[in-house]
Amino acid sequence: MFSKYSLKLCTLFRVLGPVVLSAFSILCVCLLINPIACALDPSFHLLANRGLGKVTLSLIVIAHIFLLTCFAKHSFFQKFLDTNVRFFKRPTWLKDFFSFFAIFLLLHILFLTTLCLSGLVTYTPSGWTRLSSMWANLLWGFIVTFFLAWSEEVIFRGTLYLYLEQSLSPISSVTLTSFVFMLVHDLSNPFVFFGSQWRLGLGLFLLGMLLNLIFTATNKLYTGMGAHAGLVYVKVALRRLPLLSYPTLPFWLSVDLRQSLAVHALFCLGIIIALTAQKPSFFKAKSSF
Repeated sequence: MFSKYSLKLCTLFRVLGPVVLSAFSILCVCLLINPIACALDPSFHLLANRGLGKVTLSLIVIAHIFLLTCFAKHSFFQKFLDTNVRFFKRPTWLKDFFSFFAIFLLLHILFLTTLCLSGLVTYTPSGWTRLSSMWANLLWGFIVTFFLAWSEEVIFRGTLYLYLEQSLSPISSVTLTSFVFMLVHDLSNPFVFFGSQWRLGLGLFLLGMLLNLIFTATNKLYTGMGAHAGLVYVKVALRRLPLLSYPTLPFWLSVDLRQSLAVHALFCLGIIIALTAQKPSFFKAKSSF
């Protein structure tokens, strides 16, 4: 019995060891770069939610991902390239991307429309008057959203999940990847998701589960990219077009929909649907673990 658990612990360390070392290396680089960058520009911060700081941090993480894959098995490196980069050569990837983009964009709009019709959210038609002067800004917002979705899908689905899935069961890999996806959304204080920001933490975890399951069900990074971008772009567009205002909301809703219990329920429904599309082997542990 003891040797059995020892073998499991050794396997877990072998799987997570390189990931932990990569995370430690990213931390060291950030601690080196951030003070220098802040001295040059006081408004800069690597842990910013958006802007140059977030872009810089994403580039640092992606650079470490390539280092991780270079030291991994050759077969994993090839799978990494096929999953995250080479699909751009496929003529059908845009169709699949925009199909999932449209579905999840419309679902987001449908949810907001329901809130407007119920009187919980106020719709302001006059916001459309800014459209003629904002179209270029909206287009740029889509481009930023696209690369944000691609970079996050590469980091979590296209690398971390694939790496863990080599030794862990798919369902364990999905769960662990989603947990990390939640934590990294506030690197300055990730433990806040277990306290005052538990609703946001739960929303991020469920969103991570849904995106992971879309990836595992389709075996295509760009389907999850489309779903991710479709959900995010509505939020990006509404920052530029003031179409909605939020009066006092009930406890099950929040201005940040990721914190809304109603959205959590919808994510759970999507997770259940996505689970039905998985292969039977998805729930089986690897023989080596």
